Amino acid sequence: MLATMLFRGTFVRSRLITLKSSTLEGALGELLDVFPSHLKISKDATLRTLLARENIMSTCLGNGIAVPNMRIPMRRPSYVIAVGRCPGGLYVNGRPEYGNVRLLVLVLFGENCESHLSLLNGIMHILRDCADPKIIDGNLSLDKLYDAIISLFDCNFSTTIARPSHFHELRTFLRESFRLAVASGCTCTFIFADAVSDWGVFSSCPSGMKRVLITAIPRETLPPDVDADHILTVSSYANYRLVQLRSAILLALSRDILHMSEKVCCIGGMKGSNRLDCLLVVNVAEEYRALLSARHGLIPKNVKPEVFERVIAIAHEIALEGREGHPVGSMFIVGQHERLKNYYRPLVLNPFQGYPREERNMLNPFMDETIKEFAALDGAFVVDGDGIMEAAGVMVHVPDEHRIVLQGGLGTRHMAAAAFTKAHDCLAVVISQSSGQISIFRNGQMLSLAGKIIG
Repeated sequence: MLATMLFRGTFVRSRLITLKSSTLEGALGELLDVFPSHLKISKDATLRTLLARENIMSTCLGNGIAVPNMRIPMRRPSYVIAVGRCPGGLYVNGRPEYGNVRLLVLVLFGENCESHLSLLNGIMHILRDCADPKIIDGNLSLDKLYDAIISLFDCNFSTTIARPSHFHELRTFLRESFRLAVASGCTCTFIFADAVSDWGVFSSCPSGMKRVLITAIPRETLPPDVDADHILTVSSYANYRLVQLRSAILLALSRDILHMSEKVCCIGGMKGSNRLDCLLVVNVAEEYRALLSARHGLIPKNVKPEVFERVIAIAHEIALEGREGHPVGSMFIVGQHERLKNYYRPLVLNPFQGYPREERNMLNPFMDETIKEFAALDGAFVVDGDGIMEAAGVMVHVPDEHRIVLQGGLGTRHMAAAAFTKAHDCLAVVISQSSGQISIFRNGQMLSLAGKIIG
């Protein structure tokens, strides 16, 4: 159902072709030719821009897929998609990664599509992480390939009916959980919706209690009639459910969905299991008071909540994946760049300098690998409140009067983050190289999120 909204309205059978050209330029030209004439796409100008962007940042995702994209003048729809099958890969001089491409997915967004980075992020992650190998190997007919691509999105964005054997168990668990929530004085319920397939079971939440659904599915791809007061998109980090919970509460605080005086009933289960097996009541004030103070809120006023969420997500990916088999430690300083730029100095040449703002916006999903690559540099990232990567590999200046002594076992990154956030209106996210633990710093205070398990 959701795939119909996300994909089928913008991708039709006529926009799936087998490419004749073996060069990237020729392949992109063929895909531009299949878009409808009423869009009035300037082929030459669009092709030049697409090729220029590929020179700056490759859109190859691995797994045999590339997703070139750009924004063009377009009223309706807000975006369109064309897909080309590349039987022999594509030739780009000096860029061997294009030789492995078997599907070239071209996405054109309207200039007024404000959520284009979020939509692109959702499309990219499904194609990169969930594509069936038989889609890539070229053995399917175009008709079957079209059905397979649609099914790929259906599998990840559908809300099918829960299996009957689990339905009664789900309703019973929810009913008892809501009773406990009321008895405990909870004002809000967090439900980790990806555990079950039928979101309709959540409609029995007591009246007067806020119902917040937590999902890894991008908000822009959900239908407008989902029955919830709020929906938060929070990435799921393997089986680390408490990490997702803490991230969800922090995001809710940053969006003013939650307040310090509230209690939250959190209900969850393993993703895709069709079972709910976890119930936790959280007193927000007791859990997070150390991180917050009367002087500042959770995040600086000039930092967008989605940027805060993206920093946390990338930090978890760095902690879990490392780089080339080795653990990586890093630090992100997030705040208004104009106020912070006089308080750090570069340790290396700034790799982000000179690039257009959109190309270095961390909300752009194609920035992920670039950020992870630079995470191995000594020093910190500096991120503006809009998500613009301003610098990497920098050392922050901390006045002596703001230096903080932390508990044993924490290194110079943690001490620098604590002192810098005490001295300046910003937040910091630190990944420990030794343990993989992720810590958030605000006002000189630290909140730890679980990292990878060592040993």
